[in-house]
Amino acid sequence: MTATEFGNLNAEVRSTSGKGIARKLRAKGLIPAVIYGKGEGNLMLTVSPRELRRAMDPERKLNTFFTLTINDGGEAKTEQCVLTAFQSDPIRDEFLHVDFLRVDPESEVITKIPVEYTGRALGVIAGGKLRTYQRTARIAAKPAQIPVKLNVDVSPLNAGDTLRMRDLSIENARLLDHPNIVVASVDAPRVAKTEDDAKKGKKK
Repeated sequence: MTATEFGNLNAEVRSTSGKGIARKLRAKGLIPAVIYGKGEGNLMLTVSPRELRRAMDPERKLNTFFTLTINDGGEAKTEQCVLTAFQSDPIRDEFLHVDFLRVDPESEVITKIPVEYTGRALGVIAGGKLRTYQRTARIAAKPAQIPVKLNVDVSPLNAGDTLRMRDLSIENARLLDHPNIVVASVDAPRVAKTEDDAKKGKKK
């Protein structure tokens, strides 16, 4: 599958719901789904969990921008959407139910992306310890431009430095977390503290 094919997924309209129906669908290799949003009513669907996995962008994963081709009694229509919620089997790592939200490709959606730390801080090279605090970041971006991750380069951090959300930026998106949230910091080297304590002890 090429990059341009990621996000393309087929779905069928269903008219029934309930736990019994869900079990029957899963026995057929399908799962229940629903699509909603943009002022339109909820539409119950079925999708193949295997096809859903294949349609996901391997980098964006749950933040994939989907084009859903919905078959309704022989008539097909397409909806552009994002995945907003899901239930999964933790043992088999399989989807059990998914929710799609209709979106406007030109309007921002709010989601979370992973934070990745790169580089070796100057303070760490000097013997300090790097501390990282954020695993995800809330962002607003157009559905097709959702960044894969927020890259945080900690290389410039010296011992005692603190990096906050306001110090970061990301292409094609807006960071929504509070500007004062601490993202990373570097503790002073323990050796330096020990030497200072030793000097104080001698003076006494």
